[in-house]
Amino acid sequence: MRFEVVAALAIGLLLPVLETIRRGVGHWAIDATTMLEDYLAGGVLLFAAVCARRRTPFAGRLLLAAWAGVSGMMTLSLVSQVEDTLRAVDLEPRNGVVLVVKLALWLTCVTALVHSFRSVKEGSA
Repeated sequence: MRFEVVAALAIGLLLPVLETIRRGVGHWAIDATTMLEDYLAGGVLLFAAVCARRRTPFAGRLLLAAWAGVSGMMTLSLVSQVEDTLRAVDLEPRNGVVLVVKLALWLTCVTALVHSFRSVKEGSA
């Protein structure tokens, strides 16, 4: 299985799980949008991975679009986390751990995005 498909399965599961662990289920009542972003992004990645596994004709383009969206979301999140860390503004208790995890997620997303571009370009998607 290609890297971008395996990564879509892994990140698709991790995004909602990690966000729920980080903020707690009760955060839905405080800021549902923040939670929904990760759940929706995870769902789109999982759907794209399933389509890729089933070799649907549009799977490569869907995977590319999913990775582009999630990479953008993770870029904004990572940059915001770095900015908050540098300014020492409203730091959460495990800020360092969150920063490292976000960096790892971002690197995985960008790598999967590049692989998706190559797969679509080569026609193996």
